[in-house]
Amino acid sequence: MSPKHTTIGLHPETKDKLDRYRVDEGESYDKIVNRLLEESLPRSWPTLEELEKMREEGEYIPLEEVIERLGL
Repeated sequence: MSPKHTTIGLHPETKDKLDRYRVDEGESYDKIVNRLLEESLPRSWPTLEELEKMREEGEYIPLEEVIERLGL
């Protein structure tokens, strides 16, 4: 059985930004998104309490803020 795929809607500008993260010409969007998640998410999932503490102490920056800071 082949793996199921889903479709997600992106604004053209978002797709263009995502294209900038492509490592090689044939890299799929699935691979790009997974690589970015692997690089940006912690190795183990924090509890809600740990996440709140990290936010309070400035150790955690929401992805949206990272994107804004980088101008992406």
